[in-house]
Amino acid sequence: MRQPRRISAVLASAGLALALGACTLPWQQRQVRLAIVDWPAYEYFYLASRKGLDRQQGYRLQVDQFGSLQDQRRAFSRGDVEAIASTLPEAIAICREVPVRCPSIVLVLDESNGADQVVAAARWRSLAALKGQRVGLERSVLGEYMLLRAVHGEGLGLADFKLRYDGPKALVAQLQRGVVEAIVTYAPHSDAVAADPRWRVLFSSSEIPGEVVDVLAVSPDLQRRDSKLVAALVRTWWAARQFAADQPQQATELMAHRQGVTPEQFRNSQRLIRYPDRSQQAALLAPSGPVQRTLEQLQRQMREANRLPQATPLPTLTPELVP
Repeated sequence: MRQPRRISAVLASAGLALALGACTLPWQQRQVRLAIVDWPAYEYFYLASRKGLDRQQGYRLQVDQFGSLQDQRRAFSRGDVEAIASTLPEAIAICREVPVRCPSIVLVLDESNGADQVVAAARWRSLAALKGQRVGLERSVLGEYMLLRAVHGEGLGLADFKLRYDGPKALVAQLQRGVVEAIVTYAPHSDAVAADPRWRVLFSSSEIPGEVVDVLAVSPDLQRRDSKLVAALVRTWWAARQFAADQPQQATELMAHRQGVTPEQFRNSQRLIRYPDRSQQAALLAPSGPVQRTLEQLQRQMREANRLPQATPLPTLTPELVP
């Protein structure tokens, strides 16, 4: 009598396991790989992953960290990741390098309001005085754009400087060793020279409001194939922002630890960044709105600097306006 009951129990357990497997399989298959670099705002995606906010939206977010904007951009261009948190200049660079991967911008994450800087040794009091000197920057469109904007109106261009390209951490080290006279940098890397009288901020993104904007962008294939998954990714950002508002100490400590800075340094960097809320997204990403105008302005300036071919498309604006 026991054997039939035992067989029935085994079959019942197997059926339950199959049912559970069927429930979890879609979640396991729904995954988004997101490329980021060291930038305070992007840590909210890491926060979301650590706190399971992505799973609450029915998918898994894999946050891939890259050491430079160039490496991050290349990963997206190759198709290694489906989404990227980056600047508008870098989004345009993707369109230039691999037009078929020209991304869809689905969310405005933040606006740099002083967190991107041109920092020089204190003896240099202006960008014009640096003509002919060594200036370090990443091999990125953002780095070149910041330098061009810093010398706008001075009659100078990139050819007027001895440009030295390297990663963001190496650039700070080169400035400290005197290998270069100035660098284009941003938080958290700029924390190493902040408030140190040996260095001077000659220019920052606070002088060009609305131009250094960070966005969440996805591949055109992902946008076409699974717009609901893209919407879930957008909701994850808002969930992370809400978590940080509800648990500010816990969120700050977690994000600061990952960036290798103190909670106070992380809070200070946040003061140099503006975060638009949900209600602003529709206006920001409207067909003739601020982001589109900035893209067109960047396009003109990059063409004038011979950094962008005429036929290069611009990223598309596809706002995922989720409740």
